[in-house]
Amino acid sequence: MPITFKIISRKNLQQPNAPAKFYADIVGDGETTLDDLAKYASTVSTVSKGDILAVLESTFSKIAEDVADGKIVYVGEYFTLQAGGSSEGRATPEEVNASSIESLKTIFRPGKMIKNALKIAEFKKTGGNSSNFRPPYVMFKVVFTFSPLFAAHPKQQR
Repeated sequence: MPITFKIISRKNLQQPNAPAKFYADIVGDGETTLDDLAKYASTVSTVSKGDILAVLESTFSKIAEDVADGKIVYVGEYFTLQAGGSSEGRATPEEVNASSIESLKTIFRPGKMIKNALKIAEFKKTGGNSSNFRPPYVMFKVVFTFSPLFAAHPKQQR
């Protein structure tokens, strides 16, 4: 199934008199849940859906815990997760402490498997004329945020 995009126009705010340009904007088309992943895995293996769900849930709980502990989590050739964030600048190093941290986010880096899958992805334009094509290359950057996980973590000091 191809990746869907729509056409949007944007004006350059630094050049307000310049005409708007048109861009491809990737749009989500459907979703895959943990249940869907387990159901699929059970059809291509001898393991039951319930057992797969139990393994996935415990694995992702451990991933979340390790990210909240400041670890970089390498999930094979699929992806890497780690905590990142930003802080308020202070005049001296002594003034910098945990309360200086303004936001936390999860940094997602795709691994070889995801990068290779995106290299061969096809695209479909929504509305009007629909055309499928392959790009010469694909850049991919995603940042997930789930701050409540970090806010509730007992090791975090403020």
